[in-house]
Amino acid sequence: MKIILVFFSFLFVNFNTYADGHSGKIHLEGFGAWSLNVMNAGNGNLSITYDGLYSGVAMNGTKFGNNSSVQCVGGLTTSKGKFNDETGICKFLFANGDTAFTKYTGTGEVGKNGTSTYEFIGGTGKYKSISGSGTVTRIQIQAAKKGFTQSKNIFKGNYKLN
Repeated sequence: MKIILVFFSFLFVNFNTYADGHSGKIHLEGFGAWSLNVMNAGNGNLSITYDGLYSGVAMNGTKFGNNSSVQCVGGLTTSKGKFNDETGICKFLFANGDTAFTKYTGTGEVGKNGTSTYEFIGGTGKYKSISGSGTVTRIQIQAAKKGFTQSKNIFKGNYKLN
């Protein structure tokens, strides 16, 4: 009987540890720069693709993605400077070499602050079966170099390692 109680106690502790250590909130803040490829058809009609890098720092007691390096590749088309079709994928690279991937969609106006939604679509290592979602708030910053865009980005959401 003692062996069964010890066994169940061990299972209970391990399941609780697993649950507590493998899900949580995301609050990353950081800065990024994206190289732009733009076709201007005039009158605010643009086709834009971009590829850029972002570095995130976990905020408010969260840990996910702290000091991660992120690459995002995406694109959009505008009509009179506004868009509702932004899509892309981001790759989070963690210090240990593991990765997590998100896909995102966004709407907004070129050169203005904006938001998008994201969801995790997979990864490698311990993030292989990650799930979760959230929002990204983009605060535009005047780019220091022509052909680039720069912004502060705030990722918020939740994740779970399945």
